[in-house]
Amino acid sequence: MRLALLIIIISLLLMTACETPESLEAVAGVDGAVIFTSWSDSLKGAVVVVFDKDLEFDRIDEPEYKVIDYFITYSDPISSGTSSVDYFIQLETGEYQLMVIGLLLDPAQLLANEELFQEIQKYIVIPENSAPRGIVIREKKINEQTDWYVQF
Repeated sequence: MRLALLIIIISLLLMTACETPESLEAVAGVDGAVIFTSWSDSLKGAVVVVFDKDLEFDRIDEPEYKVIDYFITYSDPISSGTSSVDYFIQLETGEYQLMVIGLLLDPAQLLANEELFQEIQKYIVIPENSAPRGIVIREKKINEQTDWYVQF
């Protein structure tokens, strides 16, 4: 009797372990690679940043223009001197602008300090050769970007 019960329990465990999960949802986002061709000595790191589609990049240097109001999210911080890095940023469906920015402060310090982060505009450097990328995510899938060459 015990053997039969043990066989039934093991059979049930095997059947439920092989089922396809129904609760996993598709993920939407953007991924790609950034290749750094040069770094300025003043930079402490970099980050791939996602901004709202309405950010006006030609106004970033204006002190009264609040870049932080258009900020959505960012990738993992990238250490100064890194030659290349893969990134993935999970996003909801929508329209965004993606950009690599250099950081004049240590990324961990800037991104963890709310007061400094609110003034992020003072601590960023725009790459010399890299324009922002507009991206549209219409469905739950990954938007794969081509390699991104960046020079600071």
